[in-house]
Amino acid sequence: MEAPAPASALIHSATLVSAGVFLVLRFAPLFELSLYAYYLLAIVGSFTAFFGGCCAMYQSDIKRILAYSTISHCGFLMVTCVTRAPDLTIFYLYVHGFFKAAVFLCIGNLIRFSHNYQDFKKMGGFWKYLPFECICSLICLMNLSGLPFTLGFYIKHILLAYLSKDSYIYYIMLGFVLGGAITGLVYSYRLYYYVFFDLKKGKKYIYSHTNRQDLKSLLYSNTTLASNCAISGLIIIGYCISTYVYIVIFSKFSISESLDIVSVVPSSYLNLN
Repeated sequence: MEAPAPASALIHSATLVSAGVFLVLRFAPLFELSLYAYYLLAIVGSFTAFFGGCCAMYQSDIKRILAYSTISHCGFLMVTCVTRAPDLTIFYLYVHGFFKAAVFLCIGNLIRFSHNYQDFKKMGGFWKYLPFECICSLICLMNLSGLPFTLGFYIKHILLAYLSKDSYIYYIMLGFVLGGAITGLVYSYRLYYYVFFDLKKGKKYIYSHTNRQDLKSLLYSNTTLASNCAISGLIIIGYCISTYVYIVIFSKFSISESLDIVSVVPSSYLNLN
């Protein structure tokens, strides 16, 4: 929580998320020898996705919201490991990594603009002063929360399709995963609305002393041009790479509206045991 925004962007988008997931994928042959390993991963991962989202919903510190969001996404990633489809896990890691890093950099600019206040109860109305962060945060949060026709939406769509229905564990996972997806929408909306579009709740001098000379940016931001390019680059490259991975890996799969895979999918992907 106390790390600078660039360090938080690195930790929450790559290091913290990928370490445990990579370990699970590398030890997959050992988990195959156990009768209960994947059942345990399924329950713990799906519950973590739901619990992390619930914790994020009740936070007002904007960095804490993203931190608990990372915990929720770690749970989703563990559930993708249960499907025995490493392609889906890698796809999820790409989408989460790029967009979580970009939104953390935007949050860093918001904290600096509000004079180190991290509570959105002391923010509001920032869209007029930081439209660049407003647009970039919207794009990132849409993909992370899984709004329809975003990359996050297709990830959760494929994840539900890959889950096996042959065990009662499926219904427990389904409930937690759907709950985690709904909480993702809620905390993303709270973060975005209360920071950018709610009433102005910050100190008066934050708004009265804000002009282009103070912000020192032609892109309506309070950071440097290099930082603006970094945020834009993360979003653009994230879209390009994630879309390429989606087309290459999942173009051979056809998923119906009932979330059943109707084309050729290896049977080992669909069974928990």
